[in-house]
Amino acid sequence: MKVAVIGIGGSGSAALRSLARAGHEAVGFEQFELGHARGSSHGHSRIIRRSYPDAFHTHMMGRGYELWDELEQEAGEELFVRCGGLTFGPVGDPKVEATRMALEEAGLEYETLTREGSRERFPAIDIGEGSMAIFQGESGFLRASECVLAQVRLARDRGAVLHELAAVRHVQEDDSGVLVSTDNGTDRFDAIIVTAGPWLGKLLAPLGLPLRTALRQVIYAGIARNADHFLPGSLPVWIEEPDEYYGFPSDGRVEGFKFASHAAGIDFDPDESGRPVMNEHIERAMAHLAKRFPDISGEVIAAQSCLYTSTPDEFFILDHAPGSRRVALCSGCSGHGFKFTILLGELAARLATAEGREPGPEAWRLERFA
Repeated sequence: MKVAVIGIGGSGSAALRSLARAGHEAVGFEQFELGHARGSSHGHSRIIRRSYPDAFHTHMMGRGYELWDELEQEAGEELFVRCGGLTFGPVGDPKVEATRMALEEAGLEYETLTREGSRERFPAIDIGEGSMAIFQGESGFLRASECVLAQVRLARDRGAVLHELAAVRHVQEDDSGVLVSTDNGTDRFDAIIVTAGPWLGKLLAPLGLPLRTALRQVIYAGIARNADHFLPGSLPVWIEEPDEYYGFPSDGRVEGFKFASHAAGIDFDPDESGRPVMNEHIERAMAHLAKRFPDISGEVIAAQSCLYTSTPDEFFILDHAPGSRRVALCSGCSGHGFKFTILLGELAARLATAEGREPGPEAWRLERFA
């Protein structure tokens, strides 16, 4: 089959590679240059974990881990830094407890740590009085930009074609295929996969997809003392509930200690130029971080804004467009989806090409919004 992939970020690059591996004629369209910083799939690091507060995502990540391992081996480079992961919050916090129960249900090993036990194990972090932590050793972080570039390189090695600086202006389905139009002309495909992230709702505006695009603040803080305590192996990736702050160890590739908030931000049109820094969020976040990491300096080394594309329930969309069997949609990663992109790409490729065109997992189908 001849299949177009529109939007070559995390999910799009994975779909392109999956299609090429399966022997399809795969053609990718990217409106900017490959690896650009205007979407949601760029940068140094994204958390990968199986410690979710729901059994569904915990289970689905099992296949995701297999696919990331396969990609690393095929690419011949380190893309997944395995440093473990800490989820913590007040004793009895519903999400922390749900995370523990989901790990139990999945039969995954984990450790429960007190404040004292956590500080002894990971001296950089103080989880706070009256708190507990769940440590899961399979967590870590993905080198996001490098993952995208590796998938595209491997897809091209298998014959995939990628058009950069080729914004798709219009798609139209008829009885014999789907027409994809760019400024350079129109081509016909047997099926298409739309992984346009923040631009999906605009490209397919008549569908009225329940998507919201918003900025979230990312901060790199300075380390004043005990820098070795912030290295992978000494500090895991971490998520704090119910505040929804999260962060990463510092491995020396980028100066500073990266952290962000899953919740704080503003609505934003992805076509607006620039990504404004939100100083009020930086001040609040730095004040909070000082309580958790006594060895940081208080200096903001860098700050940048990350774009989220979210659904109302923060579950993804993986389904055919309503009334279509040739247009597959993959979006709404809601700020926690990069770890799933390699799986989403594989499933989107099947969705577009498999006989019968069966829908994706029920939890990710559009019908839930009806």
